[in-house]
Amino acid sequence: MIHAASGTSRRLGQLRLALVLLPVLLLTLAGSLSVAQEAVELEARVFELAGQLRCPVCTSESVAESSSPTSLEMREMIQEQIALGRSDAEVLAYFQDRYGDWILLEPPKRGLHLLVWILPAVVGAAALVTLFIYIRRWTKAGSQPVEVDPEDRDRVRRALGESQ
Repeated sequence: MIHAASGTSRRLGQLRLALVLLPVLLLTLAGSLSVAQEAVELEARVFELAGQLRCPVCTSESVAESSSPTSLEMREMIQEQIALGRSDAEVLAYFQDRYGDWILLEPPKRGLHLLVWILPAVVGAAALVTLFIYIRRWTKAGSQPVEVDPEDRDRVRRALGESQ
């Protein structure tokens, strides 16, 4: 009988210990998941910003796509800038100050670069207006009767009558 009571008290002690350790374990798990999630979000933000910058070494590749040593260093610099609490605009401005506007894959919408954004719309609008004018002329020309000299009409009728 003594053995049964000591076995029960031992199980109760183990259950109490498990109940105390379970929240600690859950908090530790939640903390590690939070740290992992922050690391994933940081990496995603680094690659998002790197995707907006041109690789100085590669031809027509972003820093995110390139595997050159320069691009790897630039991604590390982006991560350092983010760790310092800088915004996306501040990080891009950091590289723009050092390399100039050409480092941005999407040119800024100011100054001479504004032509890059406006010119396609202007050319497209001009093409549509030109197409509209030509279509209007063609439809107008097809709807008006053609004046024919009676002599020419008779000659055409004779030629058609002879050939049939």
